[in-house]
Amino acid sequence: MSRSHYVRRQRGFTLIELLVVIAIIAVLVALLLPAVQQAREAARRSSCKNNLKQLGLAIHNYHDTHSVFPPGTINAGESGCDSVGFTPGELRNHTAYMFLLPYLDQAPLYNQIDFSLPTGDSHFGACTPLSSFTEQVDANGDPILDQFISVFVCPSDDGEDYRHSPGTVYSYHHARRTSYGLTQWTTEYTLATTFNSDGDRRRTPWGLNGSAKFRDFQDGTSTTLALLETPMEKTSPSYGPFWTDFSHTFWIIPTYGINKPYTATDKRQYAWRAGSSHTGGAQALLGDGAVRFISENIDQATLNSITSTRGGEVIGEF
Repeated sequence: MSRSHYVRRQRGFTLIELLVVIAIIAVLVALLLPAVQQAREAARRSSCKNNLKQLGLAIHNYHDTHSVFPPGTINAGESGCDSVGFTPGELRNHTAYMFLLPYLDQAPLYNQIDFSLPTGDSHFGACTPLSSFTEQVDANGDPILDQFISVFVCPSDDGEDYRHSPGTVYSYHHARRTSYGLTQWTTEYTLATTFNSDGDRRRTPWGLNGSAKFRDFQDGTSTTLALLETPMEKTSPSYGPFWTDFSHTFWIIPTYGINKPYTATDKRQYAWRAGSSHTGGAQALLGDGAVRFISENIDQATLNSITSTRGGEVIGEF
């Protein structure tokens, strides 16, 4: 008998076996992928929370230095030409975010800004654009405020943070959006022209040409919103807020709700509205520096109550 009779023949995979293996791998990938995505989102959400904590520390450090929160805006082009709230020729459009820069390890950037000059030329209403406005640039001729600052942006938000759109109502020059809006109780149309002149009981910690001191939190710092997430992508690319300069739709107004879609077919947020890319709600910074996740299903009356500093409401768990 020849030796070849003792050589065993190699057996390969059948087509059915190969298909079964591929199917098993596909099932495993399908099971694993959502878990990976959830883990990544959990990491991004944690980073977003850390951003708000850093901003909270910066606000408190600013208050320790100046005995007041940073002004929401300085000499903002906020309303019609007859009620802009500043002396003609003194438009500035500075924002609270800019004043926090030294407390966010951004002192070199802060020191380049000339606060005697405007950082934006927005006038809301039928106003003549500020003809004397010149964008501030560094020694190389690059716009000073054309900077991506990670602490101002939620990593889960994949919207566009940048906008360049000179104009009358929405006038931006290399502006940068932020995911964390200053809470306000009303729009630019009706807001008092200075913080101290705002006598409404719904007043928030922020205002025009001024902001709150800790003593102004009559409802308590632990039950008053200071910052609230807002998506960078809204129904118009012109909608803010931008940390680099003030213009129309700068504030975020919680009384409009959280994650409320514009229409049944358009899930984006309209101007002034809060929301996030996180499932179920948005993260918020309270006056005491704590960060809380606020459900999009929160009772609207409760949300209204934690927006104001002196509403006088008795607030339960939220």
